[in-house]
Amino acid sequence: MAKENGAFKLLAGLLIGAAAGAAAGLLLAPQSGKDTRKQLKKEADKLKKELEKYTGDLNEQAKKVKAELEEKLADIKSRLQKTASEWKHKAENAKDEFEENVGV
Repeated sequence: MAKENGAFKLLAGLLIGAAAGAAAGLLLAPQSGKDTRKQLKKEADKLKKELEKYTGDLNEQAKKVKAELEEKLADIKSRLQKTASEWKHKAENAKDEFEENVGV
């Protein structure tokens, strides 16, 4: 989980750096305002598509993790119910044995 978080931070940093570099390059380039706006829109659209791709990937990973956690939780609940049932059975047996030995 920590590796995924680190990878996400690295990816976010790279995307932000690329966007800042592209914007600086466009704003400092010797061209008309109209051309600059066109190029900025094109770069923004490209970044939007990349972000949508990564968002989709992250959503898929989140769904997998959620499914795994739900499966593990169901397993833990099942084990707890089984253990509780076993202890209840043992307690009933101990009670019966006690009653037999004491003569209640």
